[in-house]
Amino acid sequence: MGGKPFVFGQPNPLSDGGSLVPLNFRFYISEVELLPTGDAAPIAVDLVTDSGSPVPYGVHLFNAEDEGTSTVRVLAPAGQYAGLSFALGIKLSCNQQRPASLSEPLTDTSQMTWPHTGGFLFLRYEGRYTAPVDAPTPAPGSAAGIPPAVHMGGNIRQELVPRVRVSGALSVPASGALEKGLSLAMDKIFEGATSDLDVSDVAVGLLSTPEAVAGERLRRELSELQPFVLEP
Repeated sequence: MGGKPFVFGQPNPLSDGGSLVPLNFRFYISEVELLPTGDAAPIAVDLVTDSGSPVPYGVHLFNAEDEGTSTVRVLAPAGQYAGLSFALGIKLSCNQQRPASLSEPLTDTSQMTWPHTGGFLFLRYEGRYTAPVDAPTPAPGSAAGIPPAVHMGGNIRQELVPRVRVSGALSVPASGALEKGLSLAMDKIFEGATSDLDVSDVAVGLLSTPEAVAGERLRRELSELQPFVLEP
């Protein structure tokens, strides 16, 4: 965030003199595609475990509390690519299932079951802001432009999972592995969640909670924000 590491569970200094501790941050990745150079169509690739077997449901859960989830593996054909794209969430056919009937990572213990309606969250963030000691009293509960919670999901009737595109050269060898770093700019996540986009068409009832409204704004803005960046 702000070009610096955003450390989970630790106070991250902010420009206003306060600090922000991320307490919960997780999201799903699915439907990964590689983008060939030129005008060729995107190539769908399989998400796999470290042993090379397909992951359950074709879904990867990033959980900031689990370092092992920071690595995403795919089986990719050799070639030159201009980037990749993926869904930040899960497809409708998964979202319509009862968590009790599913296995990891689509379970109640994932902490991703949508608390406001049916289905799953696609992204979940919660944090604690501490104002600077010289802040006017009473101190504000959150920093400007940073919501205390963001719950982004869809519903069980429509395919609402957003896709993100990540540009950057990828040269996949004929054998062996290619490793690339993928960064997520939290600034972009907060920018989308605090936009002035009108989401009143769905923000009714339980969905009118601040974290759900922030999540719906983010979902609609996500593809334009380009929050993920391939590292050199």
